[in-house]
Amino acid sequence: MTMAIDADIVLDLHCDNEAALHIYAGTPLAEAIAPLSAIMGAQAVLLAYQAGGEPFDEACSRLWWDLERHFEGRYPIPPACVSTTVELRGEQEVSYALAQKDAAGLLQFLTLNGVVLAADAAAEAAARVLPAPLCEATPLEGVEPLYAPHPGILVYTRELGERVAAGDAIADIIDPVSGETSVIHAGVAGVFFARSAHRHVIRGMNIGKIAGATAYRAGDLLSQ
Repeated sequence: MTMAIDADIVLDLHCDNEAALHIYAGTPLAEAIAPLSAIMGAQAVLLAYQAGGEPFDEACSRLWWDLERHFEGRYPIPPACVSTTVELRGEQEVSYALAQKDAAGLLQFLTLNGVVLAADAAAEAAARVLPAPLCEATPLEGVEPLYAPHPGILVYTRELGERVAAGDAIADIIDPVSGETSVIHAGVAGVFFARSAHRHVIRGMNIGKIAGATAYRAGDLLSQ
């Protein structure tokens, strides 16, 4: 925090258990992080005014929109820190190719924002060329967590990054003793962006997340 508290840009780099690349940020930062989403190839961008659990990125950025709300617009208080959490896929996705790609993307974003100086005019122009975004930002309150209804062997029938409709089958859970199989269905339409690294699950275990476009949850969103 002592290194980040006075920074204009804070990139908190993480990885999930198994996931497509996705980004968390405060809702007021949506426009500022849109280029980062496009550059990194994010499959989901999840926005909230308060995610719950006091994540590090919010510790650096939320103060500004909290102040804006406190003063009820009487004073213009724009976000002074672009702070975001970037989930660089899953724990097992470690390769030189991905590391080089992600590092180049982060440097392009920093160059675009004037933090890193381009080597020459051509390099600066190249940094401003953005790929088409792979997703639109959606509310963190719209993420549907999926849970195992009973113990068993988890078999996914959808791949990370796929767009699903409400009612689509996402996974099967097979009880190896009774042979009972439960099909886990999506309750919302959206992007299947994260899942469990475990294939032996217990009842109530979180086995996946779908980024839906409509907010319907509240509370401590990151722990649900």
